[in-house]
Amino acid sequence: MDAAFLDGLWVAAQPIVNLSTGEVVGYESLIRGKPSSPWTSPAQLFEEARNQGLESELEMQCRTLGLEWGHRHLNSEQMLFLNINGDYAHVPINTDKLQLGPTRIALEISESQNILENADYLQQIHRWREEGYLLVLDDYGVGYAGLGLLLTVQPHIAKIDRLLIAGVEHDQMRQSMITHFRELALDQSVSLVAEGIETEAELRTIQKLGIPFGQGFFLGQPQANPVISPRPQVMTSASKKPSKLWALSSDSDLRRLTPSDQEIFQKSTEIVYATSFPAYVVTRTRRIVAWNQAATALTGWTQEQMEKHRCMDRRLNHRDLKGNPLCVAACPLVATIMNDYAHKQCVTTFTVDGSQIPIEILSTPLWNPTSHKTIGAIEYFWPVKSPVESELEPLRCDSDHSRGIELSP
Repeated sequence: MDAAFLDGLWVAAQPIVNLSTGEVVGYESLIRGKPSSPWTSPAQLFEEARNQGLESELEMQCRTLGLEWGHRHLNSEQMLFLNINGDYAHVPINTDKLQLGPTRIALEISESQNILENADYLQQIHRWREEGYLLVLDDYGVGYAGLGLLLTVQPHIAKIDRLLIAGVEHDQMRQSMITHFRELALDQSVSLVAEGIETEAELRTIQKLGIPFGQGFFLGQPQANPVISPRPQVMTSASKKPSKLWALSSDSDLRRLTPSDQEIFQKSTEIVYATSFPAYVVTRTRRIVAWNQAATALTGWTQEQMEKHRCMDRRLNHRDLKGNPLCVAACPLVATIMNDYAHKQCVTTFTVDGSQIPIEILSTPLWNPTSHKTIGAIEYFWPVKSPVESELEPLRCDSDHSRGIELSP
């Protein structure tokens, strides 16, 4: 075994730029091999690591060098973007002795890996969120999933892949797809970064399409030292205070609700508060907007503890009857919102004192007939004495579209 390819590794950091102000809001850490070696490019390095059976060692080197670069070079307003290989997601990210905590680190998760089929990886992603790391969905638009992955992973940031950016100024289909991604991102409170911007024409088109952040050779090539900020080729408007990449507030999804959305949520809240069944109401981002007294009586979780939090924030921790976690891989609410169908399933949930109890759940979508869109869901649940495992299956409703609850604003 020859580990010579690991000698002389260094970080080439590429800036991520606010496309309105030109400010550099962060850097992606990219590994490079020793210039005089046969392994100067990342592709050569990772191929050699596979051949030598040293992929985990290379992964650890990439993380360590990236964190050290960020510690030395980032200012207090900038983020470090660190690529994570899903095969080694279980390995701790060591920030000891570095003045760079989790809230300053954005972990890039590639959509080219089939995340939805990897329960262990999804669980680790959930733990990273709890620890305070920002989650970045890399290569967005070319991988395994679209809205389903956004709903499941709930990233803070998504990077639109270079394949969709290349030649975008001449391609109406690419422009339409990017516009669609922008609307999905707004819907899910996700910031967007356009990757691989290599020409001024691509930059101006991306700016017109309303994508707030960008990365690529035209904005700054990967290099050992930080670049000048703001980037003069970018600036299109003056800004007294540059917006941060992670500046979306914790309740920004609630503040973007339309008047008709708000009225429907108000009516559904009244219904849930009045029912004797344990129940709660969520938005499309799975933020709880109503949690009733019956739910408190069953679980011990109070309205103050639940409302305005996302349901997957490690409180209820729904699991199937085999013990598999549902919140990050097979959430019934995600299925309900995506498919516009009610779903019923036997699961277990956790009470405030840590007890695990069997329940049956019924999740029904909230449909807005004005916008023709599912805007959230209601989940009813009740205790069961002898749960029988059941597959997640749609419950056909009386209406022709099977959307469960439809409340006219």
